[in-house]
Amino acid sequence: MCVAYREDATPLSTDMCVAYREDATPLSTDMCVVYRKDAISRSTDMCVVYRKDATSLSTALLSESPEILEPFFLGCDTRNPKIVQICLTAIQRLITHEAVSSMASTNLITCLWNLMESGTEELKVLQTVTLALSTNQIVQGEVLAKALVLCFRLHFTKNSTTNNTASATVRQLVAVVFERLQTEDTLPNEDRVAELNVEELKVGSRIPPKSLRPCAADAFLLFQDLVQLVNADQPYWLIGLTEMTRTFGLELLESILTSFPETFLKHSEFSFLLKERVCPMIIKLFSPNIKYRPGVQLASQQVLASDKPFFPITMRLLRIVSVLIQKYYIMLVTECEIFLSLVVKFLDGDKPQWQRALALEVLHKMCVQHELLKSFCESYDMKPHSTKILQDIVNALGSYIQSLFLSPSSSSQVSTFNSQNPPVSMTQGQPPALVAGMPVGPGVTPQPAFSYRSVWLPIVLIFSPGTCKPT
Repeated sequence: MCVAYREDATPLSTDMCVAYREDATPLSTDMCVVYRKDAISRSTDMCVVYRKDATSLSTALLSESPEILEPFFLGCDTRNPKIVQICLTAIQRLITHEAVSSMASTNLITCLWNLMESGTEELKVLQTVTLALSTNQIVQGEVLAKALVLCFRLHFTKNSTTNNTASATVRQLVAVVFERLQTEDTLPNEDRVAELNVEELKVGSRIPPKSLRPCAADAFLLFQDLVQLVNADQPYWLIGLTEMTRTFGLELLESILTSFPETFLKHSEFSFLLKERVCPMIIKLFSPNIKYRPGVQLASQQVLASDKPFFPITMRLLRIVSVLIQKYYIMLVTECEIFLSLVVKFLDGDKPQWQRALALEVLHKMCVQHELLKSFCESYDMKPHSTKILQDIVNALGSYIQSLFLSPSSSSQVSTFNSQNPPVSMTQGQPPALVAGMPVGPGVTPQPAFSYRSVWLPIVLIFSPGTCKPT
């Protein structure tokens, strides 16, 4: 293995060449067992780095990176764990020094894909993909999609360690794609970009809108495919992704919407996806939670599993709804009206307790934001032909609190306890005692009330369970 470097090279470049030589020397020795010696010589001879016209050694390494990486790709093809570890370590070092060109990145991702399919050094493969995508922006377009699919597929392996590592890798790389978009937005746009064509957006495609620059196009296609996968549809851009759990997809969407609201507010293309794809998807997935009422179905009716609310899905949907209302209310006024109405219905008395608890959590996050409540009042309650959202929220909360006081199960438990353990000082013919003017005692249930600063405030208006009526 011969690696030459210029005498005027910087110390960093010189150290990189020395490290490269240290990685390549044991590789050439180990590969002699697998490949013929003449084949190794031809591959290693291509790794001589010396260009008289290069301004720096880093430039020379970058321009010759396809040839430099070739021996390591051959080493990975052996599927020998020892050789693969040496090769991936050397590749990671070259990536860290930004000595991998965009042309070489295509071969790199293909090499990592082959290792993924053979199940070789999966954790090392994930490390290499993360470095390749986060160090710079050489991996773009279809190569980027292939790298993401690689990580998605490792997420669904049977090995728990690989599964968890791939899950964290996917979350990190999805954020990296949108961080690239943010960086791109800060740069001046010298190229003239085409105008937005809404008709093209209505039909899903693996071709990004012409109005987007490269990093924005990658983020657009990624977000579009995540919505497709959550909807149980085939992706356009993430070719080769064979499976995807809905819960994981919803978590990724929530992470994007939470961390990058300015992207959707600035780019019309992303706003379109939010209004026309995400919002209808959420309403569709909410359907089982609204229709299903435990105990109401007839015995002759068979309730399918898809017709029942599923806690992991519902929880993630409500989190996304909470993010949409808090961060995207300005652009989703109509959609937020639907979402708020759905959340209020979750507080109905015939809903499961976990649904009501989740709805309370979402409503609490909104009610502590005064400006948001003010917007609800201005956009809905003060409009003549609009839903009185704020009034419905107040009534739903009141109905829920009263249902806790008037719970039949609680009353029956108290009655049973009193009948089994009658107080010694009371007899059946004894009149009930009065506490703050309210009758209490055997056979008498105190009227529900609030105690505010030692003042007993009885509830004089009773709502029927499961309905929200105006006060």
